[in-house]
Amino acid sequence: MKLLVKTLLGIMLISLLSVKVSSQVVCSQNELIKELMEDLLDNGKLDCLRSSSNPNQEDETEEQSKRRIAANWTGDCSFEAQGDEENDWRKSFLEIYGVKSFVDVFGNPPKEPAQPYQDFDDQADMCEIVRALVGNGFFSFGKNMDSISLELLDHIDCIGFEGQTQVCAATVGSFAEMDKWVIFLNGQSFRINGIPQYRIDNTKAATQ
Repeated sequence: MKLLVKTLLGIMLISLLSVKVSSQVVCSQNELIKELMEDLLDNGKLDCLRSSSNPNQEDETEEQSKRRIAANWTGDCSFEAQGDEENDWRKSFLEIYGVKSFVDVFGNPPKEPAQPYQDFDDQADMCEIVRALVGNGFFSFGKNMDSISLELLDHIDCIGFEGQTQVCAATVGSFAEMDKWVIFLNGQSFRINGIPQYRIDNTKAATQ
């Protein structure tokens, strides 16, 4: 492994003595793990889709249909984030983790003339991040995209302490405001004698 995956989706917030993050919607570690698990339990893959369909629905059993629908990303971690040209979270992600490109459900990079940092608009960004790490061989369990190990879930660790809400991403706007989302990618925050202090307000004032 290239990095210590224990701090997969940590955070280095602004280096001020006291920072308050007032967030209307939070993607928590528990929610992210739940969504990833439901996606994997469907077919062993990370489809990352917010809404799925089965072209051969008549061949789908009731149980298969339930798993497929449960695998849809519909919670607070299903957002689509949008950065500007100077501050694109996708470029930052590739640089920080040494990843070559995003990958699709089969592990293939975007097709030309797509840029390597191009992601998929119909798929949840948080899921795409994890899938890209798997597809680029970031984890010790390998990169079999057809049957991703549930061991993956043990490596997800967002900022926060046990017993508290551990935060992977947050927005100061509504869920739908793509430019307001911040994905915490830079590792665990650096603190000396408890400074800087961070207080996360995860009061949910907006719904999808």
